[in-house]
Formats: sequence, structure tokens, C-alpha cells
Amino acid sequence: MSDNREKRVKPERKEMFLYGHANGVNVINNNIEAALRKWKRMMKDNGVIDLIKENKEYIKPTTKKRKQRNDAKYLQWVKVQQENR
Repeated sequence: MSDNREKRVKPERKEMFLYGHANGVNVINNNIEAALRKWKRMMKDNGVIDLIKENKEYIKPTTKKRKQRNDAKYLQWVKVQQENR
């Protein structure tokens, strides 16, 4: 039983990174699932996933401005409501 535990040594965190490549990870012991999880986490932390989702469709500049203005109006309304309590 203890032999099995010794074989399953978790690789160090820095071993997973592929130096020289900003978005790369090493595959250790043919464990593609772990490397893929690490890569997905790196993409999420770097904001690449959010950028891709944001750029899925084109949003006109006037629509962006209108949304920003409406959000500001809503936040101002919430602030006034909290002050009146």
C-alpha cells in the first residue's frame, strides 16, 4: 500500500511551466489532463478567456457608450437610495 503512495508523487508547480513560452505547460508522465487543467487555469488567470468571450461579437461604440451611461445612472440611483434610508 505504501509503495503506491510513493509512486504517485505530485510534480512541483514550477515543473509544469514551459519556460520561454508565455502560454505553454509541460506534460509530465503523459498526464495530459493535468497539463490541460493547468493551461486552462493559466488562460483564465491571464484574462485570455475573458478577452475571447468579450470579442465573440462586434459591439458598436455607441452601444458600448450607452451601456456605460446606463450603468452609471443605475449606480447613481442605488447610491441615492442607500443615502435616503
